[in-house]
Parts: sequence; C-alpha cells; structure tokens
Amino acid sequence: MKDYLTSAQLEDYLDFFGEATDVVATIALYVTIAFFLFIAIYAVVIRNRDEIYLKGARKLIAGLTIGYSVGVIATIGSLKILKDVWGGEINTNYWLIVALLVFAVLACIGCLVIKKYSQRAFKITAWACLAVGVAYSVVLLFVIKPEEDYVPLSSWQMYLFSAILVGVIVTLALLGGKKDTQYNAKSLTYAAVCIALSFALSYIKFFSLPQGGSVTFASLLPLALYSYMFGTRRGLIAGIVYGFLQFIQSPQFYEPMQVLLDYPIAFGAIGVAGIGRKFTFMKNDVIAQFATGTIIAVVLRYFAHVISGYYVFSSWAMEGYTALSWAFVYNLFTIVDLVIVLVMGVLVLLSRQVRWMVLTADSAPELQTANN
Repeated sequence: MKDYLTSAQLEDYLDFFGEATDVVATIALYVTIAFFLFIAIYAVVIRNRDEIYLKGARKLIAGLTIGYSVGVIATIGSLKILKDVWGGEINTNYWLIVALLVFAVLACIGCLVIKKYSQRAFKITAWACLAVGVAYSVVLLFVIKPEEDYVPLSSWQMYLFSAILVGVIVTLALLGGKKDTQYNAKSLTYAAVCIALSFALSYIKFFSLPQGGSVTFASLLPLALYSYMFGTRRGLIAGIVYGFLQFIQSPQFYEPMQVLLDYPIAFGAIGVAGIGRKFTFMKNDVIAQFATGTIIAVVLRYFAHVISGYYVFSSWAMEGYTALSWAFVYNLFTIVDLVIVLVMGVLVLLSRQVRWMVLTADSAPELQTANN
C-alpha cells in the first residue's frame, strides 16, 4: 500500500484502523460481560429442569459461545490484520509461520479422517506429519536470520533453556494426561469452543504493554478449564493451536526461537493447567486443584517470555535494569493475567452445576464428588 498512498494518507488509514479496533474492543468488553451474565442467569434458571432439557440447553450455550466468539474474532481480527498489512508490518516470515499452522490443522483433520478407517494408517500418517512439522520448524530456526538488533545474546544458551522448559511442559502433560486420549466429538467440540472463546477474549484488553504483551479479560480461563476437564495432553495441543492463533493476531517476529517461545511454547504451557487434578491430597477440592494447576501453567508461560525477553530483547531493557532483571520485571504482566483468571475461575467454579459439568465433561470418575 505504501506504493499507492502518500505517507499522510497511509498514516490516516492506519489511525482509522487503530481507532476502529479500540472502539470495537471496548464495546466487545461490555458485551462480553453482559453475555457471561446472561449465561450465568440462564444456567441458574434452568438448573432444576430435566436432563433432556439441560442437554439441549448446553448445546444452545455452546452454539451461542462459538457464534459470539467467531463474530468477535472476525470483526476485530480483520481490522487488526488490515492495519498490519497496510502498515507493512507483515512480511514473508509471518506467512512462513502461518504455513506451519495451516499444515498442522490440515494434518490433524486428515489424521482424524484416516483414523476412522485404519488405525495402522493413522499411526503412520500421524508420525509422518509430526516429522514433517518438526523438520519444518528446525528449518525455520536455522534458515531464517534474526532481525538486526535482535541477535540473541547467546543462541546456544537460549536453545538450551528453551529445551529444558519444553521438557518440563511435555513431562507435566504426560503425567497429567488421561489414559484415554481418544479425540471424540465431545472433546473436539469443547476444544473448539474453548479456543474460540479464549481467542475472542484476548481481543478484550485492559491494557497493552509498549513492547508486546497485554492483560486481558480472563482470556486464558477457557483453555485452563479445558485442560482440567480433558487432561493435560489434549490441553497442551489446544494451547499450542491457540499460541499460533495469537501469532496471527499480533505477530512479533524478530527471531525464530523467539516466536516459538512467545507463542506456541508460552501458550502451550497453559495446557498443563489440568495437572492440578492429579494432586490426590486435594482430590475433593475442585477449586484448589484448578487454582494450583493454573498457577503452575502461568509460571511456565512466564519463564518462556523471560527467556525470550532476556536473550532477544535485551536492548529494550529500561535504564537502571540489567537485561535479565528487566526480563523478569517486564513479563510480570502474566502474573496480573493470572490473578484475573483465578478470580474469574473461582467465581465460575463456586457454582455446583458448573463443577458438575467440569468434572463430568469427559465422563470422569469424580462424578460423585461434584456436589461437594
């Protein structure tokens, strides 16, 4: 667009898209609060109805949630992407990451279709797709050069600490995952609802930081609840998908490993929030399990951003801080995000009906404890 518009015209268009995005996001904040209040009141009103009615009501709520989320994503997302395109902020590296996401989505769909016909073919296809995805990621890491002024302080140290963090996340995902990892229609539907709702809520921001990062209206709550309901293995995958979507929404590409740390790794960590359900010493306390698991997940996300901040964004350190201390201080916005998620999560889980739904979402054996 820079070739067809004067600098003044381009600036006017960018200001328009920026202001329009802010207005729509503000409206969406209040509409979202009203939407949640409506759902809460509706749930209270129908709580004593028969199971057939409740089943239909749950489908209605899921449909409304997906519809509302898609509407918010389409509206604000379009304005945001248009602004980035017109401003020349989207380059080839952006589309290379988008290509990885598209491949992952198509691979998952293809594997699910193949699984219906042949378990053996499914395993071969799944491993082949995984190998291609890993190979593509490795190519991105070593072929794409970091932007000037963002060369890591120490590439090998960044890779080492990133590998350790990924190892911790994967270990927790394996430990907290459920034995039955079949992706039935119910778990996929819940995943779609939770990812869409988290993504929609991520557009509703209380404030954004100048160097990236923001505090949102409990955007991580749906993902954390999904992990608690369906296990950390499924939660990890949902978090990774959400991380790639976050990159598409707000791309910050300075160095390949930085992209992986700030998006799929950081948000994939939220997928291990369900680990709290494995803590037997608080087995009958849903709220304590959820809160503990979510704290662990957000702390892992925090360290992903700290590694990225220290090794890639050291030149952005505020005067009076070392690069490391500034990385720790700057990324404390994730803890503010955590507090909001915990407050909203506790309020939601105070409802006996919600606890019952959460505990029985995956036909979990804790059904009898739901009414505690």
